[in-house]
Amino acid sequence: MFKATTLNLWGYHDWDERSDNIVAFFNQEKPDCVALQEVLTNHAFSDFPSSDFIADNCDHTYRVFAPTYPRKNSKDREGNRTQRASYGQAFLSKHPIVSSESYFLKLYEEHPEENTVLFCDVEIEGRVVSFCNVHFANRTQFSELHLAELMELIQKRNVSPILLGDFNIWLRDMARYKSQWFGNYTISSDVDAYISDPIDNDTLDYIITPNAKYAMTNVQCHDEYVSDHKAVSATIDILV
Repeated sequence: MFKATTLNLWGYHDWDERSDNIVAFFNQEKPDCVALQEVLTNHAFSDFPSSDFIADNCDHTYRVFAPTYPRKNSKDREGNRTQRASYGQAFLSKHPIVSSESYFLKLYEEHPEENTVLFCDVEIEGRVVSFCNVHFANRTQFSELHLAELMELIQKRNVSPILLGDFNIWLRDMARYKSQWFGNYTISSDVDAYISDPIDNDTLDYIITPNAKYAMTNVQCHDEYVSDHKAVSATIDILV
């Protein structure tokens, strides 16, 4: 059994206020594995990715930061857009990460922003648990295309990772994929209904487990102010 958490970290927005909250949150919840989206290396704040700050302060020995693209004109501490930053995803773990791969999703002319998924294999309880940290395009048309692309890739590779992250797919739309893609999966929002995007009063962040390998229980959407999204956690039992 282990605990997994996903959080869109929201770059360095409001960082001086949020950083203590983030450390307190992860030290209280103590997840084994953490998937982070919108992670930045911004030298106005740190020489290292923001995910390393969390790992160093929250007992996550193993960490991967996978830049997706350089972001120009990021904000410095005074709010001026003077910084050039690395923007991407991270995965933190209290258990050994034995492999990782950043996979670039298809780029569309109408949405010319790179999007990736981050695959990580982690050794937990003597078994390798596969994760896929998701951050799809922030427009429904393209997030749905990215989901289809990922699920087709998973089928071709004959793998069944735990999917978690910011899918940028509304709850009502995610429900439509149950029969198409997730008939043999459990979605966190089905275990316990929640709102992870309070600004839009909806849900974009999910943990999705393949039923043949895992059982997901105790889903929580946390109220602590750690980002513009809420963190989502789940307890997961390894079945095979």
